[in-house]
Amino acid sequence: MFWTLLKVLVAIVAFFCIYLAGTFVVRSFMHPPPAQPEVGRLRRVNYRYRCTVCGTEVTMTAAPEDEVPNAPRHCREDMILVVEGGEY
Repeated sequence: MFWTLLKVLVAIVAFFCIYLAGTFVVRSFMHPPPAQPEVGRLRRVNYRYRCTVCGTEVTMTAAPEDEVPNAPRHCREDMILVVEGGEY
């Protein structure tokens, strides 16, 4: 009788642990995506960067106003600026 009661109690505790973990996972998907920056605050640019390690190239087409954007990172290293097209 004792072992049966203990098994039922363990099953109830396990059920609630699994239920709480499941509700936590489902609620984490309900957060809205982060807000997009204001379109008026971005300017069109043409910066091209290249990774010095693997050679991957990235083209940046928008940047914040009145700021030169920082170089992106790839292969844990800063990419180098290949072409600075400025605004267009």
